[in-house]
Amino acid sequence: MTTFTSGRSRVPTRRRFLGLTAGALALGLLAACGDSGPGASADGSSTAAAPSGPWTFTDDRGKTVSLPQRPTRIVMQVNAAATLVDFGIKPTAVFGPQKLEDGKADPQAGDVDPGVVSVGTEFGEFNLEKYTEQRPELLVTIMYGESLWYIPEESQAAIEEKAPMVAIQLGGVSAAEGIAKFAKLAESLGADLNSAELAKAKKDFEDAGAALKAAAAAKPGLKVEVVQGTQDALLVGKPSFFSDLKYFTEQGVDIVAPTAGEQPTWDELSWERASTYPADLILTDARQFTLSQDELAKIPTWAQLPAVQAKQLGLWHAETPMSYQKLAPVIRELTGVIEKARADVVS
Repeated sequence: MTTFTSGRSRVPTRRRFLGLTAGALALGLLAACGDSGPGASADGSSTAAAPSGPWTFTDDRGKTVSLPQRPTRIVMQVNAAATLVDFGIKPTAVFGPQKLEDGKADPQAGDVDPGVVSVGTEFGEFNLEKYTEQRPELLVTIMYGESLWYIPEESQAAIEEKAPMVAIQLGGVSAAEGIAKFAKLAESLGADLNSAELAKAKKDFEDAGAALKAAAAAKPGLKVEVVQGTQDALLVGKPSFFSDLKYFTEQGVDIVAPTAGEQPTWDELSWERASTYPADLILTDARQFTLSQDELAKIPTWAQLPAVQAKQLGLWHAETPMSYQKLAPVIRELTGVIEKARADVVS
């Protein structure tokens, strides 16, 4: 185990990135406003309980961060921030995309205050000067495999010289486990996991999961394929890698599980091979950088797929924050799609 110790007076300036999935997100340098929004206290610190005594946390790299007291000035990757906000821990600043190309809020940003300071919005870019100005005591990001999300590899050392980093692994981790990981971090940062609000959110999530499990059991033989479409290829998702898909399979949803493909994330098919995996129902990536269902409909081999012809299509909300509040509606949406689907399209 590697131990990293930092005093509270240290200012953060460091970052690293490792791209993993095809169609990876972007994070770049957007110097945002200097106000602290409602997501932070007047001095930009998070609004958890007041620090008391030394703080120690071991992240999913096996690295232990030790500080004289609980950190309150925390810079977070936006997906991690959205999750921690739902646990009551608000960021001093964020990095990663908060808005879509059309100006609407990016779903992965959840309820993060849009006015919070940003130190980067594009993948592979990070404004070290802006980051340093926030006087951060801790940086929180997520991991997919060995990739630190939105941390440029060439800047990682500089970032960690200014403040320690905590990374939460989401690659190959079920959504339920992802929630548990963030709950542990949030509690260490002062969140009250026994609050009435969180108890209600947890029950809602559990009820949604139970309904999905019942819907899947009521449709034996229903084969589901999860895809991302580009002009050049159809990428078929591997459910063992993606947190939400892994959770869906744990509830009994029969998702196509490709064994081919060099990446742990996808099997990349030419459009001529789009029918490689028979499916009764197809979920398409809902993110803006991928082809929409209307755009996919113009590709002949897509239009010929049995599930497409049967109009059995749904959406896959990749990058949903790992919180009870954000996952429950996604699970309910999938439950509704499965309840309406026929299981005999390719049988």
